[in-house]
Amino acid sequence: MNFEGSNAVVTGGARGIGRTISEKLTDLGASVAVVDINKDLAESFVQELEDKGKKAVAIAADVTDTESIGSVMDQVESVFRSVDMMVNNAGVQIRCPSTEFSEKDWDRLMDINLKAVFFWSQAAAKIMIRQGSGSIVNISSGNSVKMMPGRAPYCISKAGVNALTAVLGIEWASKGVRVNAVAPGWIMTDMVKEGMRLGVVNEEQVLSITPIGRLAEPMEIAEIVVFLLSSESRYMIGQTVFVDGGWSAVGLPDMKYFRS
Repeated sequence: MNFEGSNAVVTGGARGIGRTISEKLTDLGASVAVVDINKDLAESFVQELEDKGKKAVAIAADVTDTESIGSVMDQVESVFRSVDMMVNNAGVQIRCPSTEFSEKDWDRLMDINLKAVFFWSQAAAKIMIRQGSGSIVNISSGNSVKMMPGRAPYCISKAGVNALTAVLGIEWASKGVRVNAVAPGWIMTDMVKEGMRLGVVNEEQVLSITPIGRLAEPMEIAEIVVFLLSSESRYMIGQTVFVDGGWSAVGLPDMKYFRS
């Protein structure tokens, strides 16, 4: 796989899975626009990449600000001359009992996890259609099919990403633009580690529903994202690929932790 001469945009690209995706793309020769709401974090990460001889640019942006998407894409085009790959990675998790979930939190979660995915895809597709080619990968979640208490809006938003991926995939396929998604399971990110430390995430519970018996490393997700972006997956359209150690295939999980 070689992405020399190709240019990518990764939202939420300065941390977690997004950071690993950005690193993997630059390792394969791509130039990457690291879009993140945290300006300092994005700039320090891009400096790290540049120090290694990689090609990247930091762009501070709130993915929910739909009016700024066009200007961000214009900036990427002016620097890189094309937008060949788009990864909609930015996302947020808000855990709260459904009886207490506020409208404000609902709107924030949906705006980041679903609405932004549509409008960033739309902006990227306009460029890609003009170019005659391009690939978009959306980051979904195992929670798009495996529901958990206290996560109603999150599960709904990620199920929406799967549906959105399918619709855009079949709509834009004839125009040379492929759209697919990756649905990760439990990943050993800083967010999950912190959740375990605080007791929000129970590692024993997670492992009881993950046949492979461990959490994923971020690179194991990034490698599938890169595959879907590449020409090696050129006949895949509108698909959501579950990378979850068997979680979505489990027929009889250990339910004892859900009956408290």
